[in-house]
Amino acid sequence: MGRRSPVLVAVCFWLVAGSACEPAIDLSTSLKLLPGLTGYYDNGLNASKENHYVPSITFQLKNEGDMPLSNVDMSIAFWEVGADGELDSKYIRGIGSTALAPGATTEAITVRSSVGYTSPIFGAEIFSNSRYKGMVVKVFAKRGKTTKLGELPIEQRVLPQVPSGVPAGGSRP
Repeated sequence: MGRRSPVLVAVCFWLVAGSACEPAIDLSTSLKLLPGLTGYYDNGLNASKENHYVPSITFQLKNEGDMPLSNVDMSIAFWEVGADGELDSKYIRGIGSTALAPGATTEAITVRSSVGYTSPIFGAEIFSNSRYKGMVVKVFAKRGKTTKLGELPIEQRVLPQVPSGVPAGGSRP
């Protein structure tokens, strides 16, 4: 009969004990979505020389619980109004390994879809185009289980371009 490696047993014990030490926190009551700015980011011209606008949201997270929060992942889903499924989604780390203290708020978090509207029309005129459909963004947090934090409409406004070198997916300014 084979012997179990003491190192393997110790690692397994450490993993089980470590996961048991992390307190179960209900994100639906402990974490609040603080909406900021929504709109359509001017993503410049595509290969066909048409304007490309993608939905964008900037928000913060607030710890409304009585315990520090860490290791919270986020799913940001972009939906066309009335659609059966999401158009695009982004997965980001909302709160990292450094805990967010009770009552504290994260820095602003900006997330942009990769998918949006392409049009020869420039600026806010895209919203009067017959192909335009409104969009909403659904924000979910996950720490153990997934919790919906909110659903917000994407406002009909064009956001300015940012200088090159700034990430277009999920970013913190």
